[in-house]
Amino acid sequence: MTRLLAAAPPTRRSPVERVLPRDDRASMHGALESAVLRGFVYGVSGLVWLVVMLFIARHCLR
Repeated sequence: MTRLLAAAPPTRRSPVERVLPRDDRASMHGALESAVLRGFVYGVSGLVWLVVMLFIARHCLR
């Protein structure tokens, strides 16, 4: 989050620069990092949900 806030605003590119391919490795790395982080957050929240459901089921069956 701090990297996004510290990043400079994008500069406007000319039409010629828009047509030329550019190196998207930085954006690909950011996308991969975001996907891994999102997967980790979803995985941890799913495990927490599962543990809470197990505690509820254990409490109800006693």
